[in-house]
Amino acid sequence: MNKSQGKKKSSRSMQEDFFILLEAGLRTAGRVTKREFDRVTDNIQTRLEQKYGKEKVEDYTRRAKANWEEMAQRVRNTSERIEVTDSFRKGKEIGVQVLEGLASALKKAAENLEASLSDRVTFHAGQMLDKGVYVCIDCKKIQELKRRRKLSACPECGATEFRQA
Repeated sequence: MNKSQGKKKSSRSMQEDFFILLEAGLRTAGRVTKREFDRVTDNIQTRLEQKYGKEKVEDYTRRAKANWEEMAQRVRNTSERIEVTDSFRKGKEIGVQVLEGLASALKKAAENLEASLSDRVTFHAGQMLDKGVYVCIDCKKIQELKRRRKLSACPECGATEFRQA
């Protein structure tokens, strides 16, 4: 590999590192003030200098300043990616809230149903009852009476208490 290819590869990896660090810095900064932007860029410069050396970073900075329009577009693209990710996260949070609300409503409906069932009259095996459908309190087995007759013990579990369905 000749010098120019090595320089291109090093420059490209430095550029990739720059955008990765920039995106991470902007994500943590949220809304960026001038002071915060300066802090993030100083941090990025320090980390790149530690990894690639001060001379290579200065060379990259000169070339980046010469091609500022491309750099500005890349920064805009990075910002758009952050916004899309944040929108997805917010959508996910809303979805979770909707599901939690639905679960809460279902739980309340089940509690209301259970309360209404417990308010009903309890019938006992051996009672003479009109035709109807009766549910075992213990195992929820249904017993249907086609005509007036005595209610027998639950054929499933042997329990003797029932509610009308």
